[in-house]
Amino acid sequence: MKDVDSDLLPELYSRQELDKARRRHRIVGRIEGIAAAVAAGTIFSFLGWIPTVLILGVAGYLIYRFVLKPRKSSGSSKSSGGAEGDLT
Repeated sequence: MKDVDSDLLPELYSRQELDKARRRHRIVGRIEGIAAAVAAGTIFSFLGWIPTVLILGVAGYLIYRFVLKPRKSSGSSKSSGGAEGDLT
């Protein structure tokens, strides 16, 4: 499938260069995947499964909590501040 706007862009790289880059990218990705699997296996063998799973669980929760979780609006903090004012 050909991109519609590809005719409007100048040709910076030849088809041969693009194919070579794609092949290299696949090879590097496979090497990185193998290295990650070996590293994870080494860590699992040294630490054992339970501490590793706990550490990954805590790291996953922290990523969810601080990166992926939507922030509360500022209106909810004002309403809680008003509730404290009513108590005094």
